[in-house]
Amino acid sequence: MKEYILEVKKVISHPFCKKIIACFDHGYEDAGTVGGVDKNVRNCVTRSVMEPETFGERICSNFIKEKIFNCVEHYQQKHKVKSERITQLDLLKYETNESKAGYIFHSDFGPKCTERQLSISICLNNKYDGGEFVFDTPEGRYTIPQNEGDAVIFPSNFMFPHSVNKVTAGTRYALIGWVV
Repeated sequence: MKEYILEVKKVISHPFCKKIIACFDHGYEDAGTVGGVDKNVRNCVTRSVMEPETFGERICSNFIKEKIFNCVEHYQQKHKVKSERITQLDLLKYETNESKAGYIFHSDFGPKCTERQLSISICLNNKYDGGEFVFDTPEGRYTIPQNEGDAVIFPSNFMFPHSVNKVTAGTRYALIGWVV
């Protein structure tokens, strides 16, 4: 299963990671799941970057979309996957807290989330502890050591349950997106 999990290093440069955070670090909502908001299941805040409100946000959003499609092209070189569009693109913010998890094991595709073929997560900073991206594969648990600007791409289906460990110090920022 690991061969379907692709890491792409330094998709976004350090200065642009900082710009993305500066542009979009406001207007968050509590992140929920299909079952609603439960901080012991998913403990972060989220906001869309698909609908920019300012000229600066529009420039950042277009740049991010280009980088997402670059990641998809890397994935397509290894695996036969057709993708046409980004269906969702969000900034997530995980802060140190007292809850049990960042986001427990889950899959990104289901009856209420049908427009997801590939999932993409791009780490935007390194100033936090914990917050590791973990897969639960038939071969065992597999941790992705994401660094600032690194992406991980994988199928959104039930075969790739993944989690984000609790952030124990600092704040973790990540872009997440889905394509079909």
